[in-house]
Amino acid sequence: MSPERSLAHLRSISSEIRDAVVLDPAGRRLAGSRTLAGPAADLLRQAGDATEVEVGTGRGTVFAVRADRAAIAVVAERSSLSSVMRYDLRVTAGQIGVR
Repeated sequence: MSPERSLAHLRSISSEIRDAVVLDPAGRRLAGSRTLAGPAADLLRQAGDATEVEVGTGRGTVFAVRADRAAIAVVAERSSLSSVMRYDLRVTAGQIGVR
């Protein structure tokens, strides 16, 4: 699945996503929000070896996951279900680059 298609898929299954970006393993934007790309790359860099990151704020929740070929970070409504969002991100990130 292409990075662009992966974001379209995520948006189709989750109305809680407000912004999203796909990054390559080096943290470069492949698709999605230019505004979110830098902060998402920084968050994943600071997370060390963690494959999943979740950060809650008063305005929403940031979820990020890494797979072998790409990482996805999204900003979602606070009401989004953490386990469901992380599952959807893991599955989708794992399909990026797979035909």
